[in-house]
Amino acid sequence: MTRKQVLHSGLILVALATFAMAFKGIFARLVYQEGVEVNALLVWRFILAVPLFWFGGMFMLRGRDRSRLTRKQWYLCAFTGFLFFISAWCDFHAIEALGASISRMVLYLFPAILILIEALELRQMPTIRQLLIFTGAWIGIGMIVLPDWQGGELDAVGLAYGLGAALSYAIFWRMSQPIMNAIGSVRFNQVTNSFTLAAMAIFLLPTLEPAQLVLTPVAFGWMSLLVIFSTVVPFFILFEGIRRSNSVEAGVVAMFGPVVTVVVALAVFPDEALSLVQWAGIIVVLVSVGVLKLVKARPAAVITGTAGPVRT
Repeated sequence: MTRKQVLHSGLILVALATFAMAFKGIFARLVYQEGVEVNALLVWRFILAVPLFWFGGMFMLRGRDRSRLTRKQWYLCAFTGFLFFISAWCDFHAIEALGASISRMVLYLFPAILILIEALELRQMPTIRQLLIFTGAWIGIGMIVLPDWQGGELDAVGLAYGLGAALSYAIFWRMSQPIMNAIGSVRFNQVTNSFTLAAMAIFLLPTLEPAQLVLTPVAFGWMSLLVIFSTVVPFFILFEGIRRSNSVEAGVVAMFGPVVTVVVALAVFPDEALSLVQWAGIIVVLVSVGVLKLVKARPAAVITGTAGPVRT
């Protein structure tokens, strides 16, 4: 890969966004320590984020001709925004029910679901390369969370939340790419996240007492970091990366997110520690993601036959 190709690679953008979004769990835990509940955190996250998506988008799109969205595009943005609401709601409740480790393991089934969705769309089996790379990355995540499984409750409700988050997130990724190709990742961010906020206002806000929405100055500080560093900035980068790349491969690259979370948690929280097995798991995940990048960079061989060129 040339330097220009690397700089314009969608997978590089996905990796940068994943790094920033990996801090989401760290900031969320710090907010929880200030007595903020799950639904209140979700509502505040998007109340603060959506205006930034619009102001940031206006700055990034200044001087460009922006055609009006069609009715179909509005419907698709509304649906993907609702999908993200479901994923976020299920994800944070899975963390509450299962603990951070097992919930991360279940959520990161979403690249496998993406592979299955793509296989169904193309009506063909996933490639051996895709299956091996995903299996290696998921085994690595398993090695990271394995020492913590004994302390978590593996209940049916928690697993349902986790699987709901993974399934809705996978469908969200798959549906987002063609919409972003049509309207651009910036406008997609603006419109879709506005619908996500609307869903939270309809379904979550009525369940909260006014006192539950009060944030201490410390909680507001951590919430601001969560919104800016782990929501707004990485969302702009992530969706542009998904637009430029294959959603399945982007999903596999995103699997190193739990690795970043674990490493940062070691530095932030004194009760966090890694065993040798967990460190080995980190290496397995990074190697798996690195193999994906190297294989993608290698030019495909072309075999010319009577039926035309065939990619191998």
